[in-house]
Amino acid sequence: MTDTYSSTDVLPDLRGRLETIAEGLYERLAVATADEYERDSSPVLAALKETRATVMLVPRRFGGGGHGAVDAVLFQAALGALAPSAAIATTMHHYKIAALADVAVAGDAGAGTILEDIARGAKLVASGGAESTPGRDLRSLGSRAVRDGDGGDGGGDGSGDGVGYRVSGLKRPCSLSMSMDIMSLMVEVQSAEGVPEGYAQAFLDADAEGLRVEPFWHSSVFRAAQSHSVHLDGVRLPAERLFPLRGLDGRSFAAGCYTWFQLLIGAAYLGVAYCVALAADPDRRAGSPAWSSAVAHLRRLEDGVVDAARAIDGQADEGTRLNMSVRARDRVEDELPGVGGRLLRAAGGAGFAGDGLRTALTGALNAIAFHPPQRGARDGVGLELLDPELKDVP
Repeated sequence: MTDTYSSTDVLPDLRGRLETIAEGLYERLAVATADEYERDSSPVLAALKETRATVMLVPRRFGGGGHGAVDAVLFQAALGALAPSAAIATTMHHYKIAALADVAVAGDAGAGTILEDIARGAKLVASGGAESTPGRDLRSLGSRAVRDGDGGDGGGDGSGDGVGYRVSGLKRPCSLSMSMDIMSLMVEVQSAEGVPEGYAQAFLDADAEGLRVEPFWHSSVFRAAQSHSVHLDGVRLPAERLFPLRGLDGRSFAAGCYTWFQLLIGAAYLGVAYCVALAADPDRRAGSPAWSSAVAHLRRLEDGVVDAARAIDGQADEGTRLNMSVRARDRVEDELPGVGGRLLRAAGGAGFAGDGLRTALTGALNAIAFHPPQRGARDGVGLELLDPELKDVP
């Protein structure tokens, strides 16, 4: 098979990173180019499901792959080099699963049940965490779950007591919206009378009545991430598919969401930069100190993300994991756009003229700054242990 990506001097272990998680995945992806996958990521998403890469962070006891944070970081960066939009989009899937796994392993039976359902079908989870505004924390939500006495029988086995919720709201943009099996989003929980009862994560079936997807994303960059608008109008939700963000488990889940998201979004954007690096002709790379220096810089940034991942795999305390992950993400956010510009210049004018995708992706490296928790909006549930200097930088 021809190596479409000529990746040996960019990511010499690219194949191994993918195959460690999902045997046969590299061969599935190497039949097309990044340009093709940026027009349509559905073949990538199908391959991820069929090779069960989608459950790499579900613990084995719940039917998943049981991989750790380091493997996941290396995998997402490799995926981003081949299919940038797919790496960005599936970050939204993996981080939610990883955080849920942490509380399931700690003993939360409800979280374990949700994970088992995901693992059975290697399901894709779209994540609508929040729509933050700088200066406001991530609990500023428009989505709500209102108690409803006509919630059906819960899991459909006839054992429920008919108590559930009706979920309404709007999430945009929502990656994976066209391919999701489950929609996960943060909601404000209310009584039937509208009295607030705190916050929770809701896990909705994508084909549920009252859930619809409408076009939203019009930019040509990352269009294949399927980041459209999801409208929820009184969608029924069994009580066991609502995970309250209260008590120690709730706070740990929220902190885990932030921690894992920083790691995986940093890795995904590094993968996008590796994709830009691959745009340079191999002969030009060999004679370009500027290109080699830029790739070395990418590897140093990746080393920082991997160090934070090792803290998770090594069972560091919650605050250490959170702060290391945010610092690694912030360093990627600060330095990656400049590295991307160096890579684009090293590819030369002919590459610039002939490859619009990599030019667009270079600019898109700045988009990591738009992902939560944005600087200046780092307060709220799950961020209590974040160091003050990481909260206050606008």
